[in-house]
Amino acid sequence: MTDRTVTLTRRIAASVDAVYAAWTTESGLRTWYAPVDGWVVGDATVDARVGGSYRVTFGPAPAGDAYIEQGTYTVVEPGARLVWNGTVTGDADGENDESHIEVTFTPDGDGTLLTVVEKGLSPDAADMHEQGWSEALDRLDVVLAPGTAG
Repeated sequence: MTDRTVTLTRRIAASVDAVYAAWTTESGLRTWYAPVDGWVVGDATVDARVGGSYRVTFGPAPAGDAYIEQGTYTVVEPGARLVWNGTVTGDADGENDESHIEVTFTPDGDGTLLTVVEKGLSPDAADMHEQGWSEALDRLDVVLAPGTAG
């Protein structure tokens, strides 16, 4: 059954423009998108427009190529919202995790309230994706923190 939803909300201490750029540029994704401590992004391509696509590889350092995540954008509202249908391949069980993801960016004083909602996951995938998003968003917060080069 693929009816589980994962929702995470974080306040990121950076402007909406900076947070949005971290999601929609290749250089931005490379700094934070690996979902496990000690993992890296091996490659990232982004075409952030409706009908455009993204592709990110990530995994243990140094190659960062154990998993491939890719998808097609269905909604692109610069600085406000991204929506896409995505697939993760490379899981140990060999299955693909297909889901629908929506990310919203809301100004919050001098920071950004970021919400990630991922729908259509199996119970096992939901647990893994929630942990992965949580760790990746922790990394995003560190990368964009004031005073850090990111």
